[in-house]
Amino acid sequence: MTVLGIDSATPGLGVALAGPEGLIAETTIHVGLQHSQTLLPAAEWLLETVGASTRDIEGVAVTIGPGSFTAVRIGLATAKGICMAGGIPLACVSTLAASAARHAWVSLPVVPMLDAKRREVYVGLYDVSTGEPVAVEPDTVVSPRDWLEGHKREALFCGDGALAYRDLITQKLGAKAHFAPSWLPLASAGVVAVLGRRKILKGETIEPDAATPVYLRRPQAVLP
Repeated sequence: MTVLGIDSATPGLGVALAGPEGLIAETTIHVGLQHSQTLLPAAEWLLETVGASTRDIEGVAVTIGPGSFTAVRIGLATAKGICMAGGIPLACVSTLAASAARHAWVSLPVVPMLDAKRREVYVGLYDVSTGEPVAVEPDTVVSPRDWLEGHKREALFCGDGALAYRDLITQKLGAKAHFAPSWLPLASAGVVAVLGRRKILKGETIEPDAATPVYLRRPQAVLP
Protein backbone atom coordinates (compact mmCIF):
# COMPACT_ATOMS: atom_id res chain seq x y z
CA MET A 1 0.00 0.00 0.00
CA THR A 2 1.30 3.45 -0.98
CA VAL A 3 0.23 6.31 1.27
CA LEU A 4 0.51 10.04 0.70
CA GLY A 5 1.44 11.96 3.83
CA ILE A 6 0.55 15.62 4.30
CA ASP A 7 1.86 17.83 7.10
CA SER A 8 0.48 21.37 6.88
CA ALA A 9 0.01 22.16 10.56
CA THR A 10 3.17 24.26 10.85
CA PRO A 11 5.05 26.74 8.62
CA GLY A 12 7.13 23.88 7.16
CA LEU A 13 4.70 22.37 4.63
CA GLY A 14 5.57 18.74 3.80
CA VAL A 15 4.36 15.96 1.52
CA ALA A 16 5.68 12.41 1.38
CA LEU A 17 5.04 8.91 0.06
CA ALA A 18 5.41 5.74 2.13
CA GLY A 19 5.14 2.13 0.97
CA PRO A 20 5.85 -1.40 2.17
CA GLU A 21 9.59 -0.70 2.36
CA GLY A 22 9.13 2.50 4.31
CA LEU A 23 9.62 6.08 3.16
CA ILE A 24 9.71 6.46 -0.63
CA ALA A 25 10.12 10.23 -0.99
CA GLU A 26 9.59 13.40 1.00
CA THR A 27 9.85 17.13 0.50
CA THR A 28 9.46 19.99 2.94
CA ILE A 29 9.03 23.61 1.92
CA HIS A 30 9.36 26.36 4.49
CA VAL A 31 6.86 28.76 2.98
CA GLY A 32 5.57 30.55 6.02
CA LEU A 33 1.83 29.94 5.82
CA GLN A 34 1.25 29.99 2.06
CA HIS A 35 0.03 26.40 2.07
CA SER A 36 -3.00 26.99 -0.14
CA GLN A 37 -0.73 27.94 -3.06
CA THR A 38 1.95 25.29 -2.57
CA LEU A 39 0.37 22.09 -1.22
CA LEU A 40 -1.08 20.60 -4.40
CA PRO A 41 1.85 21.66 -6.64
CA ALA A 42 4.25 20.09 -4.12
CA ALA A 43 2.29 16.83 -4.10
CA GLU A 44 2.13 16.75 -7.90
CA TRP A 45 5.87 17.40 -8.14
CA LEU A 46 6.65 14.63 -5.67
CA LEU A 47 4.51 12.09 -7.52
CA GLU A 48 6.00 13.08 -10.89
CA THR A 49 9.54 12.85 -9.51
CA VAL A 50 9.08 9.22 -8.42
CA GLY A 51 7.19 8.30 -11.58
CA ALA A 52 3.80 7.95 -9.91
CA SER A 53 0.38 9.57 -10.21
CA THR A 54 -2.68 10.06 -8.03
CA ARG A 55 -3.93 6.67 -9.26
CA ASP A 56 -1.05 5.05 -7.37
CA ILE A 57 -2.10 6.54 -4.01
CA GLU A 58 -3.96 3.95 -1.94
CA GLY A 59 -4.43 6.03 1.21
CA VAL A 60 -3.79 9.47 2.67
CA ALA A 61 -2.44 10.45 6.09
CA VAL A 62 -2.65 14.02 7.36
CA THR A 63 -1.82 16.00 10.48
CA ILE A 64 -5.03 17.26 12.07
CA GLY A 65 -3.48 19.60 14.61
CA PRO A 66 -2.73 21.24 16.81
CA GLY A 67 -1.11 23.96 14.76
CA SER A 68 -2.04 26.93 12.63
CA PHE A 69 -5.84 26.93 12.34
CA THR A 70 -5.90 27.88 8.65
CA ALA A 71 -3.00 25.63 7.65
CA VAL A 72 -4.54 22.61 9.40
CA ARG A 73 -7.82 23.19 7.54
CA ILE A 74 -6.02 23.44 4.19
CA GLY A 75 -4.19 20.16 4.70
CA LEU A 76 -7.25 18.32 5.94
CA ALA A 77 -9.48 19.65 3.16
CA THR A 78 -6.93 18.56 0.55
CA ALA A 79 -6.63 15.10 2.11
CA LYS A 80 -10.41 14.74 2.23
CA GLY A 81 -10.73 15.71 -1.44
CA ILE A 82 -8.14 13.18 -2.56
CA CYS A 83 -9.76 10.40 -0.51
CA MET A 84 -13.28 11.16 -1.65
CA ALA A 85 -12.25 11.44 -5.30
CA GLY A 86 -10.32 8.18 -5.23
CA GLY A 87 -12.44 6.23 -2.77
CA ILE A 88 -9.38 5.58 -0.60
CA PRO A 89 -8.96 5.55 3.21
CA LEU A 90 -7.93 8.48 5.38
CA ALA A 91 -5.82 8.36 8.55
CA CYS A 92 -5.41 11.33 10.88
CA VAL A 93 -2.24 11.91 12.91
CA SER A 94 -1.68 14.31 15.80
CA THR A 95 0.96 16.93 15.02
CA LEU A 96 2.47 16.34 18.45
CA ALA A 97 2.52 12.55 17.99
CA ALA A 98 4.31 12.97 14.66
CA SER A 99 6.81 15.32 16.28
CA ALA A 100 7.48 12.82 19.09
CA ALA A 101 7.83 9.97 16.59
CA ARG A 102 10.93 11.58 15.10
CA HIS A 103 12.69 10.44 18.27
CA ALA A 104 11.57 6.80 18.19
CA TRP A 105 13.30 4.33 20.53
CA VAL A 106 14.39 7.05 22.97
CA SER A 107 14.05 5.64 26.48
CA LEU A 108 13.10 8.99 28.03
CA PRO A 109 9.58 10.41 27.81
CA VAL A 110 9.34 12.77 24.83
CA VAL A 111 7.61 16.13 25.24
CA PRO A 112 6.73 17.79 21.91
CA MET A 113 6.00 21.50 22.34
CA LEU A 114 4.68 23.79 19.64
CA ASP A 115 4.56 27.52 20.18
CA ALA A 116 0.85 28.40 20.40
CA LYS A 117 1.54 32.15 20.86
CA ARG A 118 -0.22 34.12 23.62
CA ARG A 119 2.46 32.73 26.00
CA GLU A 120 1.09 29.21 25.60
CA VAL A 121 2.27 25.96 24.03
CA TYR A 122 0.60 22.95 22.50
CA VAL A 123 2.18 20.12 24.45
CA GLY A 124 1.98 16.36 24.80
CA LEU A 125 3.79 13.61 26.69
CA TYR A 126 4.73 10.48 24.74
CA ASP A 127 6.41 7.13 25.30
CA VAL A 128 8.39 6.27 22.15
CA SER A 129 10.50 3.49 23.64
CA THR A 130 8.80 0.83 21.48
CA GLY A 131 9.31 2.83 18.27
CA GLU A 132 5.71 4.06 18.20
CA PRO A 133 4.46 7.29 19.81
CA VAL A 134 2.11 6.32 22.65
CA ALA A 135 0.34 9.21 24.38
CA VAL A 136 0.91 9.15 28.13
CA GLU A 137 -1.30 12.22 28.55
CA PRO A 138 -3.75 13.92 26.17
CA ASP A 139 -2.39 16.76 24.04
CA THR A 140 -3.27 20.12 25.54
CA VAL A 141 -2.69 23.87 25.29
CA VAL A 142 -1.33 25.56 28.40
CA SER A 143 1.23 28.05 29.61
CA PRO A 144 4.62 26.33 29.71
CA ARG A 145 5.16 27.48 33.29
CA ASP A 146 1.91 25.85 34.45
CA TRP A 147 2.67 22.62 32.60
CA LEU A 148 6.15 22.38 34.08
CA GLU A 149 4.77 22.80 37.60
CA GLY A 150 3.17 19.37 37.29
CA HIS A 151 5.98 17.59 35.44
CA LYS A 152 9.30 17.03 37.16
CA ARG A 153 10.47 13.89 35.33
CA GLU A 154 13.55 13.70 33.14
CA ALA A 155 12.43 14.11 29.53
CA LEU A 156 13.45 14.97 25.99
CA PHE A 157 11.85 18.19 24.73
CA CYS A 158 11.35 18.90 21.03
CA GLY A 159 9.54 21.40 18.84
CA ASP A 160 9.69 25.15 18.35
CA GLY A 161 7.90 25.69 21.68
CA ALA A 162 10.69 23.84 23.49
CA LEU A 163 13.22 26.08 21.77
CA ALA A 164 11.26 29.24 22.60
CA TYR A 165 10.98 28.32 26.29
CA ARG A 166 14.27 26.50 26.70
CA ASP A 167 15.51 28.79 29.47
CA LEU A 168 12.32 28.30 31.47
CA ILE A 169 12.41 24.52 31.02
CA THR A 170 16.04 24.39 32.10
CA GLN A 171 15.30 26.62 35.08
CA LYS A 172 12.52 24.27 36.23
CA LEU A 173 14.11 20.90 35.47
CA GLY A 174 17.86 21.54 35.43
CA ALA A 175 19.81 18.47 34.26
CA LYS A 176 16.57 16.50 33.81
CA ALA A 177 15.77 18.53 30.69
CA HIS A 178 17.20 17.34 27.38
CA PHE A 179 16.57 19.03 24.04
CA ALA A 180 16.35 17.70 20.51
CA PRO A 181 18.63 19.39 17.96
CA SER A 182 17.39 22.79 16.80
CA TRP A 183 17.42 21.58 13.17
CA LEU A 184 14.91 18.83 14.04
CA PRO A 185 12.14 20.87 15.60
CA LEU A 186 8.84 19.76 14.09
CA ALA A 187 6.83 16.89 12.63
CA SER A 188 7.56 15.69 9.10
CA ALA A 189 5.34 14.47 6.28
CA GLY A 190 7.50 11.33 6.05
CA VAL A 191 6.70 10.42 9.64
CA VAL A 192 3.02 11.24 9.04
CA ALA A 193 2.96 8.98 5.97
CA VAL A 194 4.58 6.06 7.81
CA LEU A 195 2.40 6.44 10.92
CA GLY A 196 -0.71 6.90 8.80
CA ARG A 197 0.06 3.84 6.72
CA ARG A 198 0.31 1.75 9.89
CA LYS A 199 -3.03 3.14 11.05
CA ILE A 200 -4.70 2.29 7.75
CA LEU A 201 -3.34 -1.27 7.79
CA LYS A 202 -4.75 -1.69 11.32
CA GLY A 203 -8.12 -0.31 10.22
CA GLU A 204 -7.74 2.92 12.21
CA THR A 205 -9.27 5.14 9.53
CA ILE A 206 -11.92 7.82 9.52
CA GLU A 207 -14.54 8.73 6.96
CA PRO A 208 -13.41 11.91 5.17
CA ASP A 209 -16.61 13.81 5.94
CA ALA A 210 -16.24 12.96 9.64
CA ALA A 211 -12.63 14.15 10.01
CA THR A 212 -12.28 17.41 11.92
CA PRO A 213 -9.27 19.51 12.96
CA VAL A 214 -7.96 19.31 16.52
CA TYR A 215 -7.35 22.91 17.57
CA LEU A 216 -7.29 22.42 21.38
CA ARG A 217 -8.58 25.97 21.82
CA ARG A 218 -11.13 28.21 20.19
CA PRO A 219 -9.99 30.61 17.45
CA GLN A 220 -9.57 34.27 18.36
CA ALA A 221 -11.86 35.42 15.56
CA VAL A 222 -15.38 33.98 15.90
CA LEU A 223 -18.81 35.03 14.74
CA PRO A 224 -20.90 36.72 17.48
